[in-house]
Amino acid sequence: MNKIVEKIQTKLSQKEDVLTELRNLPGSELNSFLLELFRLKSEDISPSELLNQFGNNRFVTPSETNIIKIKKNELEWLKYAEKQGFSPVNLSPLAPFGSCSVVGLVNQNNVVSALRGTEIVSDATNVLALKIANDMKGAKNKQQVLKYSTTHRHVRGQYFTNPEYSAHFSVFCLASGGSDRGNYHFELSQLNEHFSILFHLLSRKFPGNQLTVKFYLKSNSEHIQSLVNNNTDPFWSDKVVEFQEEFENRYYQTIHFKIFLKKDGQEIDLADGGDVDWTQKLLGNKKHRLFISGAGLELIEKMSERL
Repeated sequence: MNKIVEKIQTKLSQKEDVLTELRNLPGSELNSFLLELFRLKSEDISPSELLNQFGNNRFVTPSETNIIKIKKNELEWLKYAEKQGFSPVNLSPLAPFGSCSVVGLVNQNNVVSALRGTEIVSDATNVLALKIANDMKGAKNKQQVLKYSTTHRHVRGQYFTNPEYSAHFSVFCLASGGSDRGNYHFELSQLNEHFSILFHLLSRKFPGNQLTVKFYLKSNSEHIQSLVNNNTDPFWSDKVVEFQEEFENRYYQTIHFKIFLKKDGQEIDLADGGDVDWTQKLLGNKKHRLFISGAGLELIEKMSERL
């Protein structure tokens, strides 16, 4: 046992509130302690137990979705987004610890936490927000709009009762960051771009008359609804949308959209997006804006195979 672990063990043996003491440890010391703990735990695992874990642990069980179809879809969606000005990014399987809970108000228990100050990516849009904020810090032109796309295999900690959902799944994500230009200009322009990309790609999989759109408004509802209704982008000319007020969701700031598939009398949520305040928090700049969106490629592939 190394000296750091011995030091921590001595500290903990003298305290009643072990959890608080562990929480207050410097990150490097806590990491050393956990690494040693997991090393010791791994020595207790037998080969038969390991095999049993592979067969029963929902986080490691392979997906039943055709991997070749998923990879083809990922490449197709990324190529199309790149043509629309969204630079593709190949993200790490890991993100900094707290990537979702610190700015996105997500419970850390819904994320699979890891060692060495990391967590397994549970939402790539949070990581794209970090990239946009980091790129913006060093940008000479602070008025530029940074636009990125990615596909990623997400892992979620929460248990899903819906059999169509699994603990890990492929997702397509978009993120745009830029400065506020007044009268929701940034939000509406990125709404046009994100929505048109997602709807176009979904229309390749499903008949247009089976896709429905809903907008969930957060604040200034009448003004936002008027701006959306008066949108001059020709893409919206033949779209039928429904507006609803949504006050309980703290995730999106002003406007939130969803694209549903109508199937057997049900509405299946395939894609969504909206504006969030994550880069405002990361940069300490209230004037910065971020618009994100995503689509579940695994669920989309499952649904398309059943048509």
